[in-house]
Amino acid sequence: MRLYNNIVQELAPPLKLPSVNTVKKAFGTQSWCRHKVSIHEDYYITQGDDKVVDANDISMESIIHNKLRGHITHCGPLNAYFEMRKREDSYELWTREYIFGLAAYLLKRIKEMDHNSTTIPTIILDVGAGDGRLAYFLRRAVNELYLEQQQKSRKTTKKKETTQPSLPTVIATDDGSWRAPMYNNQFITVEKLSAFESLKKYAPKQNEQRRLIVLCSWMPPTIDFTADFRQRVNEDSMSDDTRLVEEYILIGEADNGTCGHNWYTWGNYMFHPDHTEDEDDESNNQPQPFYERDGYKRVDLEELSSLQFSRFDCSRSKESMTVSFRHSPE
Repeated sequence: MRLYNNIVQELAPPLKLPSVNTVKKAFGTQSWCRHKVSIHEDYYITQGDDKVVDANDISMESIIHNKLRGHITHCGPLNAYFEMRKREDSYELWTREYIFGLAAYLLKRIKEMDHNSTTIPTIILDVGAGDGRLAYFLRRAVNELYLEQQQKSRKTTKKKETTQPSLPTVIATDDGSWRAPMYNNQFITVEKLSAFESLKKYAPKQNEQRRLIVLCSWMPPTIDFTADFRQRVNEDSMSDDTRLVEEYILIGEADNGTCGHNWYTWGNYMFHPDHTEDEDDESNNQPQPFYERDGYKRVDLEELSSLQFSRFDCSRSKESMTVSFRHSPE
């Protein structure tokens, strides 16, 4: 009863988030591409049907257009909205469908990881959380869906089940480097911890029954947090492959963007330190990505990605994705 009362208290007042359709109508993005479209590196400045190699022969507008690979030309009010906020941490516009979709995904994954047997306490840790709104919205959605599932379970199950899934704890941490404003709301809290400090505090210790799922939205460019996520609980034992983080979910640009390191985080060989332009990128001799080496499987969450709106989306291509990395030892 105490848990129920705590959840109900946090669910009031109603959670206000725009719908996907509202965002599309407000910013006129109904016809915008809803998936990422890559541009080949050989992107020449052109004028008419001819390649132009001398910048003196073309206008400044054409130089800007081609140097930025057409991004400015294909932008609109959505991009202006992000820029006008003048905030370093403003990269995603959260929608109701996305937040509740992510909450439903996490509850489903926790149930799958429990294997319908003994439940394990789960912490969902949002590192680099900025102002903490993602964790706040997610906590509210998780609580709401959890209550709905419990109520349905009581109606459809005549006898009391021997095991009930536990409600995950959602925590936001940030080291303050983004200088995000804090909100005057007792439920929007951000612990001042770096990603590494957060793991040290909340990751399971040896022989401890605790599960950690990590979220990271728009990881800082060229910096990789994920190597820390994939550490063993017992680093002294090569036979014990238990990892600090059972699953981590990255939100933002993937593979060749500005989130994390395109090789160390995403495994894009074009950004490997030893990669050369003359090298065949389709070669079978490429080194294994670090996440695969550590026993993690990449799963692109395309349904969630289609619900995102990011700072660098444009009519030609959407840029933000949601990608899961699940520990799946052989």
